[in-house]
Amino acid sequence: MNYTYQQILPKIAAYCSYQDRCQQEIVNRLIKWEYDEEDIPEVLAWLKENKFWDEKRYASSFVRGKFRSNKWGRRKIQMALHQKGVSPSLGKEALKEINEEEYYEVALGIALKKVERLIEKGEENHLVKGKALQHLAGKGFETEVCYNAVEDALFEVKNKEE
Repeated sequence: MNYTYQQILPKIAAYCSYQDRCQQEIVNRLIKWEYDEEDIPEVLAWLKENKFWDEKRYASSFVRGKFRSNKWGRRKIQMALHQKGVSPSLGKEALKEINEEEYYEVALGIALKKVERLIEKGEENHLVKGKALQHLAGKGFETEVCYNAVEDALFEVKNKEE
């Protein structure tokens, strides 16, 4: 079904009202609804003008959600934003909202859980460190953060045992 400009506006506005969307998601949805691709810039302009779509707001909410809910590190979030077509400058700006202390605490919490699970499984000590580092890196945390968090986690676990 081909929608007219007047028919598509309430439909796409509702889509954008449900949650923040990036330009790529909006364009993909319009294409899925078989909206004329030549008229998409006009719809995007209307959405932006009426505050249904804001790429900066999207980047900020995406970063908050992925960090707080999924416990992703900055590298993984930045990669996901890139895949969504968000400009690197907006991504970097949004990532600044993450509190450094909270960021490290999340990494440490993940490292502690992983180290404790590996030790319970009877994993050898030299493998525990490597696997925990790999797990944190997979979550998108930077090398230095991974190393520090795993070292602190190993220290805490050893002190609990004594």
